[in-house]
Amino acid sequence: MRNLTASAPVLAALLWGASWAAAQTVQLPPPAASSLDRLAQAGSLAAPPPTWDAYAPPGSQVFPATPPPSTWAPSAISGQPGYPGYSPAAPSLVAPPGTPPGQPATLFPAGYPAQGSSFQQSYQQTMHVYQGARGSWAYLLGDGQGTRVGINELDTTVTFALPFFHNSPANLNHAPLLITPGFGLQLWDGPETTATMLADLPPNTYDVFLDGAWNPQFTPLFGAELGLRVGIYTNWDVFVWQSWRLMGRAIGTLQLTPTMQGKAGIVYLDRNLVKLLPAVGLTWIPDANSRYDIFFPAPKAAKRFIDTGRHAWWGYVSGEYGGGAWTFRRNSPAYNGISPFDYNDIRVALGTEFVPKTTTGLSGNFEVGYVFYRQLFYVDGPPQYQDLPSTIMFRLGLAY
Repeated sequence: MRNLTASAPVLAALLWGASWAAAQTVQLPPPAASSLDRLAQAGSLAAPPPTWDAYAPPGSQVFPATPPPSTWAPSAISGQPGYPGYSPAAPSLVAPPGTPPGQPATLFPAGYPAQGSSFQQSYQQTMHVYQGARGSWAYLLGDGQGTRVGINELDTTVTFALPFFHNSPANLNHAPLLITPGFGLQLWDGPETTATMLADLPPNTYDVFLDGAWNPQFTPLFGAELGLRVGIYTNWDVFVWQSWRLMGRAIGTLQLTPTMQGKAGIVYLDRNLVKLLPAVGLTWIPDANSRYDIFFPAPKAAKRFIDTGRHAWWGYVSGEYGGGAWTFRRNSPAYNGISPFDYNDIRVALGTEFVPKTTTGLSGNFEVGYVFYRQLFYVDGPPQYQDLPSTIMFRLGLAY
């Protein structure tokens, strides 16, 4: 009896320990059967926000999650305000709030955070109708003498978001429909028109357009970047059917690794000389301080180099196919009539941008670039092709 009495505390301790161990037992997931299964298990999908508040306080970023759909410059691809189908108020390059320093800004799965992250609250706060406004100014050096054409490019846009197949199983990231009205102005300095140099341009041309975009994630592996733009591009002296332009993009995305996403598709420019461009490449985010868009026709490599009180500062190098198409009335001695024309170039730029660390705030960029392969193409009347010398570009952009 004494032995049983003495061992009672020991038995009680053993029973308590067994119950504690049982309470701490967790159910591990089954082993992955393939590499695709392992990739699918890499991210824990958080439940989407329960409601969508159309009257939430406005913010400048559509998706604070990384990676954003795009970080291309405002005039990338189209050479006019905004990539066809992309919000010009592009999402921030910064990692989501709460990301530990040095942790990779995972690409997987697009639009979904890890369970317990602060992204869910940020997502709900920024899902509102008004998404932000952006303006930019670019100057291509030229004195208007001969073929040394100078160009001032100014544009402004405002982006709105509307629920679109919000609860559809084919829209895992609850991507909204982005609606962006925009206005652009180009001021042309040259080319000089003489008896032997018949190329002429109007002093100014205008863009008025409406842009739509939808970037859904169909499955944890497959998504899309879709956009359509319709607009009027002319100097307002003439208004013909060629003044209307329809542009767009259709790009499919594939999650290759948690930090790498492949892309392939087409970009429709609707210019007179170049109608269609292939779009192919990948986006790689190895850590929270780096992003590489190894993508044709708009590559960009960005690196965060310093943080200030409210902003993160990034440096980048980028490339783009610039230019556009418009209609005007020619005043050349050899041809006097309405003619569509193209201006095309290739731009390589070195720049810096600052982005807010929160979901709202002022962001901006400044860059210096080299512009080459510049060409004017006239649909009607001589000269049909006019090559222009290379030049330097300065560009400044602000968004809120």
